[in-house]
Amino acid sequence: MRNIEIANLFNEIADFLEVKDENPFRIRAYRRAAQAVEGLAEDIAAMAERGALLDVPGIGKDLAAKIQEYLAKGEIEYLEGLRKEIPAGVIELMGIHGVGPKTAKLLYEQIGVDSVEKLEELAKAHKLAGLPGIKTKTEENILKGIAVWRGGRERMPLGTALVLAEATLERLRELKEVDQIETAGSLRRMKETVKDLDILVTSRKPARVMEVFISLPNVAEVLAHGETKSSVRLRENIQVDLRVVAPDCFGAALQYFTGSKQHNIRVRELAQRNGLKVSEYGVFNEKTNQRVAGCTEEEVYGAVGLPFIPPELREDGGEIEAALEGQLPTLVTVEDIRGDLQMHTTWSDGSHSLAELAEGVKAKGYEYMAVTDHSKSTTVAGGMKEEQVVQMIAEVRALNKKMKG
Repeated sequence: MRNIEIANLFNEIADFLEVKDENPFRIRAYRRAAQAVEGLAEDIAAMAERGALLDVPGIGKDLAAKIQEYLAKGEIEYLEGLRKEIPAGVIELMGIHGVGPKTAKLLYEQIGVDSVEKLEELAKAHKLAGLPGIKTKTEENILKGIAVWRGGRERMPLGTALVLAEATLERLRELKEVDQIETAGSLRRMKETVKDLDILVTSRKPARVMEVFISLPNVAEVLAHGETKSSVRLRENIQVDLRVVAPDCFGAALQYFTGSKQHNIRVRELAQRNGLKVSEYGVFNEKTNQRVAGCTEEEVYGAVGLPFIPPELREDGGEIEAALEGQLPTLVTVEDIRGDLQMHTTWSDGSHSLAELAEGVKAKGYEYMAVTDHSKSTTVAGGMKEEQVVQMIAEVRALNKKMKG
C-alpha cells in the first residue's frame, strides 16, 4: 500500500503552500486529502487502477491526477517545483516553536534564512529583532524553541515514527523477494519516543531488498549498504536499519532486536539456569550447541520456560516474574476503545463537520464522543463565538435524536 506515502506528499505540499501564504482553503484541501488517503482501508494504487480515486472524500480531479502521476512516475511535478522554489530548511523552520508559516516566509524572503542553523546564528547575534513582528523577546523565544527542537530530533514521537515505519514496510512488502517482515526496537515496544527504526526481513534475495530499501523516495542519505544490513537516514531525520536474517532464526532475531536490553538480560539468565544460551541466532544447548528454538518468538520464550511476553511489557519492570506466575496483564487494544474525548469540527479548526465526525464515530462502534472546539479566545484557530456555541448545541441535540441507537 502506498497510502501513507501519498498522504505524506500531500502534507508536504500543504507545508509549502503555507509558507507561500496561499489560499487557506487550498491548504486545507491538501490536509484533508492526506487524512482521507492515510485512513483508507484499501490500497490507493488498487483504487487508482479501477478508476475509483474520485470516490475518496476530498479527492477531486486535480488531486486524483497527482496521485496517478506519482504512482506512474514516482514523483509529483508540482511538488518538485515547490521543492526547487523553497528550500527544505524553510519548512523545517516551522517545526520551531514560535516560528509559524508567516514568520518562516518573512525570515526567508527578507534575510535569507533557509536553515535552523542560520536562524540560530542570527538570533544569537540579535539580527532578527527589528523585522516586522520580531522583538528581542521573540529572539529569546526562538532560541529556546531551537533548543527544544534539537532535543526532540534525537527521539521522534511514537505516532510520527509509526507512520514512517509503516510507509517503509508497505514498500518492502510489495517485493516478491520479501517473505517475512517486522519492525523491532523501541517502536515495537511502543515507547513514547523512538531514536531509530529497526526492521527485520527474511528473503531469498537480500541484495534486491537492500537495493530497493536504499532507493526509497524519502531516503536522504545512505549510511551503510551491505548484503545483510543497510542503514539510511530519511528526510524526516530518523535512521532506519534493515537486517536480513535466516528464516530459522527470525523469531530469535525479532526477540533480540526488540529488546529492551535489560529484558533480554533477564531472559538469558533464565536460559543459563536451564543449560541454554540465547542470542539473535536462536536458543542453543550450552553443552552440545544444538539449536532448540528460534523460528518464532513463542519458541524462544517457551524454550526458557516463559509464555509469550508482549513487546510493550519487555522493560524488566516485573514482567518476567508475572510471566513465571501466569499473571501477565491483559493489554489495552483498539477494540477496548469506547469513545473519543478530544474532537474538533469545522466550527473551529477541525477538518470535518459535526455530522461527519458523528458518522465516523458510529462506524467505529464507539458509544460516545466529546466535541472540544476552540472558544473565541483562540482566534488563530477560528475559535467559536457565543452565538456559534448555541448553534452547535442545537446541532448536537438534533444529531443525538437522529442517530439514537
